[in-house]
Amino acid sequence: MGKMISTTLENICGSQKGAIISGPFGSNISSKFFIDEGIPVIRGNNLSLSLDKFYDYGFVFVSEEKANELNCYAKIDDLIFTAAGTIGQVGIITSDNKYEKYVISNKQIRVTIDKGKVDPMYAYYWFSSPWIRKKLCVSNKGSTVPLLTLWEVKSLPITYPESFDEQRKIVAVFETIGEKIKKNNIINSELEAMARTIYDYWFLQFDFPDENGKPYKSSGGKMVWNETLKRKIPEGWKCIKLDTLCSFSNGINYDKNQNGDKDYRIVNVRNISNSSLLLDVREFDVINLLSTQAEKYIVDVNDILIARSGTPGAVRLLVSNEKDVIYCGFIIKCSPYEKQQRLYLTYALKKLEGSNATKTGGSIMQNVSQETLKQVEICLPPSYIIDKYNMVIEELLSKMQQVIYENQELISLRDYLLPLLMNGQVGFKEC
Repeated sequence: MGKMISTTLENICGSQKGAIISGPFGSNISSKFFIDEGIPVIRGNNLSLSLDKFYDYGFVFVSEEKANELNCYAKIDDLIFTAAGTIGQVGIITSDNKYEKYVISNKQIRVTIDKGKVDPMYAYYWFSSPWIRKKLCVSNKGSTVPLLTLWEVKSLPITYPESFDEQRKIVAVFETIGEKIKKNNIINSELEAMARTIYDYWFLQFDFPDENGKPYKSSGGKMVWNETLKRKIPEGWKCIKLDTLCSFSNGINYDKNQNGDKDYRIVNVRNISNSSLLLDVREFDVINLLSTQAEKYIVDVNDILIARSGTPGAVRLLVSNEKDVIYCGFIIKCSPYEKQQRLYLTYALKKLEGSNATKTGGSIMQNVSQETLKQVEICLPPSYIIDKYNMVIEELLSKMQQVIYENQELISLRDYLLPLLMNGQVGFKEC
């Protein structure tokens, strides 16, 4: 490894004016300016804590005229830091992204790197590293609302090889790991799509395998009219309210500055928004609480978690039976009385994600409530059909879990290599 340079983020931005800027002061780019298409606005939900670069979806848009007025553009190769709330989130806009330019919200800080000094992708991997996130969290310890100032961003340390060739070799290592993680995520998306299709085929089209292994409805299986659902359902099935099948409870409200006697991992709305079905325990925050306060909020492997806000009605499961995991007050825990029914109920609830069936009116957030969930009517098949369904879905979920475990190992490898390569402790052997 050649010469290493240690400096601050500000010094790798050069003297260009506006290289480091905050979003529009005193404005969160009010919803009255949002339009269906235009210049996308980057917010916290577009950034990641897991080195996935950038979530290029979930945008709101403003007109180009409004964007020019705000004058807080972000373009290709710019870094974006979350300045309020979940600090430590970092993204980079690459040529792979959908749009040529974006604007940032007032909760973001945009950084333009001087490409004559540091490769922007190298800077991205450095500032996404666990020790930088830890430094940011320590600097905000004790704050009621975590805030990241321009001064703190400008002062962030960075060490890099003077040679661009060495910078790019380091980036290539992490890009290779990142590509494998991305491919694994695609595999899981396909497995999830398969599971949804099976649910639809079995329980919406009613073509589950009959006693001869043929699709029930298509093969002439008897259907009877259900007055509650206003449709025909297979003979022997029941229409039943969720509150007779499960119990519901809201999560914990807590003061993160209080001292307790035990550490817990907590599922937050952010974890639900950044996933699609299975939750990864590695992504959970760790908080210290009194065990007498927290124990009644423990999540069991047979529980189903439902977001009240963020992504209202979103349904998630734990990857495995992790101990000492609790859930926050913006989440509802659904505990099936019959464990056998967990996967069927999970996918029945997922069909309601985003629908009015799981939303209460009158509020901007349209929060999901226990009461609306309890009154939801579902069509319940006989136990022997649910048993068959569980065998199929459990196999798919097992494959998805293995992919998540593999990604965890890849992330651990990446996090281990990051400091060694970037501090010059490990180099590249010439062939």
